[in-house]
Amino acid sequence: MKWNNIKITIFKELRGIVRDKKSLQKIIFLPLIIPIVIIAFGFLFDVMSNSNYVIGTNYNLSSEEKELIKKYDNISFKNYKNKDELNKAYEDKKIDGYIIKNNNKYTIYSDISSNSGEMVNHYASSYLDEYNKVLANNYLIKNNVDLAKVYNNIVVDNKSLAKDEANPMFTIILSLSITYILMIVVMACITVATDATSGEKERGTLETILTFPIKSKELVAGKYLATSVLGFMVGLFAYILTVPSILVAKKLFTSFKDINASVSITTASLVLLIIIISALLSAGVCIALSGKAKTYKEAQSSLQIVSFLPMIPYFAQIMEADSNIFSFVPIANCGMALNDLIINKLNPNSLIIIILSSIVYIIAILLYISKQYKKEDTLFG
Repeated sequence: MKWNNIKITIFKELRGIVRDKKSLQKIIFLPLIIPIVIIAFGFLFDVMSNSNYVIGTNYNLSSEEKELIKKYDNISFKNYKNKDELNKAYEDKKIDGYIIKNNNKYTIYSDISSNSGEMVNHYASSYLDEYNKVLANNYLIKNNVDLAKVYNNIVVDNKSLAKDEANPMFTIILSLSITYILMIVVMACITVATDATSGEKERGTLETILTFPIKSKELVAGKYLATSVLGFMVGLFAYILTVPSILVAKKLFTSFKDINASVSITTASLVLLIIIISALLSAGVCIALSGKAKTYKEAQSSLQIVSFLPMIPYFAQIMEADSNIFSFVPIANCGMALNDLIINKLNPNSLIIIILSSIVYIIAILLYISKQYKKEDTLFG
């Protein structure tokens, strides 16, 4: 193969994307959403944790309750005469929920389908549990019962079995960010691959190109490398935006203050390698699938399934599934590796498996594409 022919094809495909303003704007704009999402979630979690919720009651707080409420910074109480007034106050958004007392029965009313309602329910339940203990203590003291003999019969200590003490909220946001980085890589590859294969086939330009002194292998190699280069560049740009956003969020928001996120030369090099692998895999899969399509729209439809692969690590995280199961799933395994690398939870064995299996997939895909583009129905539809 002649490298000059491959280089010309690479520049041709990349130049086509640069000239297509809509595709170019989409590719550039998508990575910019990552820092917005990270900062927005950090702000949202801080607002939720620092919000003050007003809880209505149909009774006056006792002296014990007034003393107890001083321990809670997130809730305050407001008294109303009856349930009708409480319900109206809730509808007018003067209170976030309310408690109805009937003798010794306390009923908490809140909209648990919303975040604020869930928080009201949580704080009100915790407060009433504490108040119940206060009443119990008062009863025991009144009857001359030693509290130490009642409560100090056993000693309880907590030991975490978690290998990683990462903030759960941060873990979710990081997983979303990694998912989005891979989705951006895949979408960039889809954009180039569909136009470079089925797009040219539909326009009839592919047949014209093959009349030039260029072999089909050189043409395919150029298109594959062009797709990979753009996927890598976009993925790298998204990663470069992600890391500073996480570090900024760590300083700005108390919800992220305990996260362990730093970048070393080793980590950065491995992340770079994983992004390259994900771009090579995505490019190969996209060209292989779009090569079968006769039209541009048909190619886009057939490639939709590829865009779901980056979502697998995120759903695995939510379902707490064994991540090792997905070490052999192409593109998805790259997301797992990126996630572990950014939070410094590197598993060398898992990383080696992911890299080696991905290399095998890349070689197999390239061999398949090479055979695929020798057929006339692939080249000319």
